[in-house]
Amino acid sequence: MEGDNETRVLYEAVFPQGVSVGTCECSLVVKQKSGSRWTLQGAEPSDRWTLSLEPTRLILQGKTSDCCGAGWPGKESFDRSGVRSPLACELKAPRAYFFDSEAAPTPRKAYVVTGDKVEVFVPGSEPDRVPARFQGSRKTTVGLLERKHLECPRERATPAGLQPVKAEQLQPFAGTWIALTRKGKDLVIKKPCDAHTRSFTVRPASGELEVQLGQETALTKITGLQAGAVAGSSSLTLTYESGNTETVTWTEVDASRGLVRLNSADLFSGSWEFVREDKKSAWPVQEETGCDTER
Repeated sequence: MEGDNETRVLYEAVFPQGVSVGTCECSLVVKQKSGSRWTLQGAEPSDRWTLSLEPTRLILQGKTSDCCGAGWPGKESFDRSGVRSPLACELKAPRAYFFDSEAAPTPRKAYVVTGDKVEVFVPGSEPDRVPARFQGSRKTTVGLLERKHLECPRERATPAGLQPVKAEQLQPFAGTWIALTRKGKDLVIKKPCDAHTRSFTVRPASGELEVQLGQETALTKITGLQAGAVAGSSSLTLTYESGNTETVTWTEVDASRGLVRLNSADLFSGSWEFVREDKKSAWPVQEETGCDTER
C-alpha cells in the first residue's frame, strides 16, 4: 500500500504448528526502495526484511523470527497474477486520525472525516487498526485507521472474469475429507487431544470449501475449476471474503480407497493427503498420548 508519506506491507501466513496450525500477521514499513528490491522494517529494530520484485512474483525474506515466531521458514514467494485491489471503505466517524505502528500507536496530524473514501486491507483477524490509504487532492496518505470507524463491504464481489463453479461440476469433490499424516512409510489419521483432526468439506450447492485447521476454520468460495496437466488432477481457484485468491492442486491418488492429495502454498501449507470420510475406517487412527494429564 503505497503513499506519499510511506509504503506499508502487510504479511499474513498460515503454517503448521504441531498437530494444528498457527497464524501470523506482520505490519512492515518500507525504508528503502529500488526498482527490484525493497528494505522493510517491522515493529522491532531487529525485525528487518527484504521484498524482491520480479516480473511475475514477489519474494519476501527475513532473518528474524519476530514476525511469525520460531519456526518461520524465512522466505515466501507470491504470484503477482493473484493481486487484488484493497477494499473500498467509507469513514463513518466524525473524524479519524492515522496511526503509526501497532507496537507504539501514535496518532498523527493527518486525519479523514465522515464520508471520506479510503482504500483498506482488512486481515482475517479483524484487528483494531487496519492499513489504509486516502487519496487527497494534494497527496496520498498511508497509515493505520481504527477499524471500528470504517464501513466496509462484508463480502467482495467475484473478481471480473471469474464465474462461480456450477454445482454439478463440483459433485466429484463433494463431501468431507479427513487429513492423513505420514508415519514412517504409512499414513495414519491423527487424533489430537486439544484440537480437531484436520479436514475439509466441499459443498457443491453453495460452491464453498471449508477447511478445519484444527483449532479454527477457514471458509472460501470455489470460483474456478480446470483439468490439471496430469491425469486425475484438477486446479481449483479459491476466493476468500477479502477478495484474495489461491490455487489448489487436487490429485486423485487412489480412487478405490478415496485417497487424494491437495497442494497449495497457503491454505494447505504445502501438500497433504486426505481420505473421503466414508472410507476413513480403512486407515489406522493414532491418538495423541497424555490427553488426561493436566498441562
